[in-house]
Amino acid sequence: MWDYLPPVIFAALAWWLSTGAIFFLIGLPRRTHVWTAWGATAVLAGATLLVIALRDQTSVEAAYLGFGAGLLLWAWHEVMFLTGFLTGSSRAACPEGLTGMARFRAAFATVLHHEIAIAVHAVILGVISWGAANQFAFWVYLVLWGARICAKLVVFSGAPNITDQFMPRHLDYLKTYFSRRAPGSVFAAAVIVITSASAWLALKAFGHAPGSFESAGFLLLTAITVLALIEHWALVLPLRDPSLWGWAIKPSVHEHAHTRTENKEKWRG
Repeated sequence: MWDYLPPVIFAALAWWLSTGAIFFLIGLPRRTHVWTAWGATAVLAGATLLVIALRDQTSVEAAYLGFGAGLLLWAWHEVMFLTGFLTGSSRAACPEGLTGMARFRAAFATVLHHEIAIAVHAVILGVISWGAANQFAFWVYLVLWGARICAKLVVFSGAPNITDQFMPRHLDYLKTYFSRRAPGSVFAAAVIVITSASAWLALKAFGHAPGSFESAGFLLLTAITVLALIEHWALVLPLRDPSLWGWAIKPSVHEHAHTRTENKEKWRG
């Protein structure tokens, strides 16, 4: 049983540190964000070369490296979005009284370019990984993309415990599309999908010998998927996940932000 723990611990630490590093960089003065974006792009190039180099590598170490490369590839999209360099065709707040599909279209316009970039990158990564023995970078990218889509839909449709403490000031307009209210069918569907994915990945991991390439890779994927599930539950339960990255958040940048359910203001629904 102990042989299954290292990948889980590694995935949790990698998720915590990479997320914290992004929050720290985004919390720096706005003038530094261009350098952050260039640095992230250099990391993106390096991670892409690593994915290519790992195509036929099936050691346990290669599973870890593939997972790490996938995280770094995804981190580029997070950085480009949070710096404001790759968001959408609209930077407008939600118009007063907008509801239904009109509200959805307005919200989607604010992240349109971001979503297109993620989709195009997924296709490129899929081509690179096609027929490869080591596809874990591609799979972790897909897991994170799927989890992010679910989270965006939940935040848009309604969740009582949304936090915007991580949102930089230049993206304040996005908060007007958040909906703080009781969770509905979208949240339930997201939880079912992510839970099912976690269970399937865990079964794949336990179906291989402990300590093997396959076991390590699928355990890494299982762990990151379970973490995504926890993040979704944090949207409806009184969990204080911002405290996990207190060392990374700059109060000077985020001091204006609201925190979770203590703020009873209802956003436009």
